[in-house]
Amino acid sequence: MVVSFSSPTADRFLAAIGQGHGLKGSARMAGIDKEVGYRLLRDRYLELRRSGVTAADTLQAIGFSSSRVPAWEAAVELDHGRHHLRVDASREAAFWVAFDAGTDLASSAVVARVSGSTGYRWVHRRFHELRSEGLSVARAARKLRLAVGRAAVLERERQQRVIRDSLVLAAARRDSAALVDVGLHETDAVRKRRERADSYWQLMREGVSNVDACRLLGMSRRSGTLIRKQNNFLIPPLVPPRSTGRYLTMRERMQIADLLRMGCTIRQIGVQLGRHASTISRELHRHRDGAGNYLPRTADHDAHRQRARPKVSRLAANTSLRRLVQRKLNRCWSPEEISGWLRKTYPEDDGMRVCHETIYRALPLREDTGLHKRYALKLRTGRRIRKTRWRTRSGQGSRIRNMVMIDQRPAEIETKEIAGHWEGDLIVGVGSVSAMVTLRERTTQYGMVINLPHDHTAASVNTAVIGAFATLPAHLKRSLTWDQGVEMASHEALTKATGIPIYFAERASPWQRGANENYNGLLRQYFPKGTDLAQHTASHVAHVMNEINTRPRKGLGYDTPAQRLSAAHRTSKRP
Repeated sequence: MVVSFSSPTADRFLAAIGQGHGLKGSARMAGIDKEVGYRLLRDRYLELRRSGVTAADTLQAIGFSSSRVPAWEAAVELDHGRHHLRVDASREAAFWVAFDAGTDLASSAVVARVSGSTGYRWVHRRFHELRSEGLSVARAARKLRLAVGRAAVLERERQQRVIRDSLVLAAARRDSAALVDVGLHETDAVRKRRERADSYWQLMREGVSNVDACRLLGMSRRSGTLIRKQNNFLIPPLVPPRSTGRYLTMRERMQIADLLRMGCTIRQIGVQLGRHASTISRELHRHRDGAGNYLPRTADHDAHRQRARPKVSRLAANTSLRRLVQRKLNRCWSPEEISGWLRKTYPEDDGMRVCHETIYRALPLREDTGLHKRYALKLRTGRRIRKTRWRTRSGQGSRIRNMVMIDQRPAEIETKEIAGHWEGDLIVGVGSVSAMVTLRERTTQYGMVINLPHDHTAASVNTAVIGAFATLPAHLKRSLTWDQGVEMASHEALTKATGIPIYFAERASPWQRGANENYNGLLRQYFPKGTDLAQHTASHVAHVMNEINTRPRKGLGYDTPAQRLSAAHRTSKRP
């Protein structure tokens, strides 16, 4: 959008500059880009200079100085009266000669060597000029050979622009008058204190100490300390920053309602208010009534009520939701799994939605406003407050012969698009006697657990893995990734027995087997560290494995791993 030098937007911008606001702040207030602001300042500078005002007086009248002033001064003598982006004046003259002679618009544009849209804009502008001179719509349409319908459209656009410009100009004048009123109602005492504070801060900028500044201004050291304390002991900038205007004001909401009645689009309203179009869109989406009407006073009241703090927690306000969350936590579901399951189970009921962050934050609260602290023990970490921890392994350990490292894995494994690629590890019981083999598929997130109550030697681990994979079809046994634990010392025999290639992660790099590490964390909720894993029966281990595989997962769109593995069973086998 090209901002005219005589438009209300330009008036608002230049008024803000004259009141001492910076370029960026004034441009934001007027709803224009800072480069458009530079152009308006340039046009104002050239206008004053060409009218005979000196350069110094021009800069004082504008209230702004820039490194671009020399370039503006050089353009004072180049008075062509046209914007630098417009087509050359000779081409426009050629167009009107052809058009006035009776040639149609398209042919006239060809004669002037411009596009048809440029010719249409010239006709559009001439129509507005004729209407401003007092010609009727019918006479202006006959003079420019416009159809009745097209003339009616142009007249409607002209009326909307006139109304819109008058509203913006009136708002700009009200803003300027308000700023003047602030200065008029300032008492002598307030003015003296403000001037003394300005002088004090100017001495601070020059490097003068607090004691010397107070002595020069004839006030006590305590007065200087109070001035510094009021500004949080920070020296204010020479040009005070304007308020960011984070929230819409009542005046802006009234203006939105007026512009909507005029038929303006959301983007046009955003430009007029100096707001992003998405801000206007969210405002209208949140505060329309059932009939689709936007009521500004009701919207302003609702916005203030919604911003009020503190708010009642959703879990405290909705007993049914709270009980349901507690039941799922008691089953060791994670807060994210609970949140995703609620969205999928109650898609039409907004009252049965809760963010996983809300669940986490409810755990440290009192029981009447949050969740009971005993449910924190059902989280994987068992902590009421989450902590970020960096864990590394130490020690060289035993070496495994003929390892194929993880960087030699096929690229298809990283994409997780094809099922059948597994990751494995051990979880060890107290005294490193008992253990469990854990296997997890990367794509479906399906996991398997095999208890080793007596030992976890290479032979025992091979037997457990061979038995676990025996029930799977060939297309679900593509690869296995393990860490460099000694239980994989016989990995070549395992590959020969199952036909599954085995890849090894780097030392102290558990993130390279993230799926399996995540699965081990889930299992530790049922089989805590420092306990004897031999005491768990095979049926209990199978029950735990089934319970984990039937929990919804965020990474699966809140489907269960069991559902995804069942779907993978039905796919065609690999070639």
